[in-house]
Amino acid sequence: AISDTSLRIGETANVTFTFSEPVTGFNNADITVENGFISAVNSSDGGITWTATYTPNANVQDSSNIITINNTGLTDAAGNTGSGTTSSSNYTIDTKRPTASILMSDDALIAGETSHVTITFSEVVSGFTTADLTVANGSVSGLSSSDGGMTWGATFTPTNNIESSANIITLDNAGVADAVGNIGSGSTSSLNYSIDTKRPTASITLSDTSLSIGETAN
Repeated sequence: AISDTSLRIGETANVTFTFSEPVTGFNNADITVENGFISAVNSSDGGITWTATYTPNANVQDSSNIITINNTGLTDAAGNTGSGTTSSSNYTIDTKRPTASILMSDDALIAGETSHVTITFSEVVSGFTTADLTVANGSVSGLSSSDGGMTWGATFTPTNNIESSANIITLDNAGVADAVGNIGSGSTSSLNYSIDTKRPTASITLSDTSLSIGETAN
């Protein structure tokens, strides 16, 4: 029996092995564990009930897992050896943190232009807002998802009167969580984009500002 059959990052489960009678010879070598490991088995009632702690492996998404005992590794008080195997019920593991990519439709913006920004996560996430984005020399608006939270779109508007060749949008991954509550880690950055929203200006000077008959001026 497993105390938690749906494990995420940071979680462990108590595993209880209950035999029909006291047994000896039972140890971790008799146990096959999928996508994780268990601590040393221990019995406090003379060998009928044994317990251990299961810890899932990191960075795993698997909905089909079992723990299996090889019963031939143990004997009862009379020396009878077990036969066959015993398996737990199924348990699921999701120890993958959500990750993301950021893509801009236009990476060279001039005055009057905007760019569509697409943020694509490795899985459906919640909690994502524009507060999770750091935007260089501009702003994003209209953040929304049309597929339940995996792909998000927004509009980037550059700041006016700027000339900058080095800009990125950065996502704080810790602001999002997947369906089981795993929180993202670190940050994700877009590729570089350039901005030139400075319009050309001019000046006019005359070499002579007081002209009489016969004079010209540059």
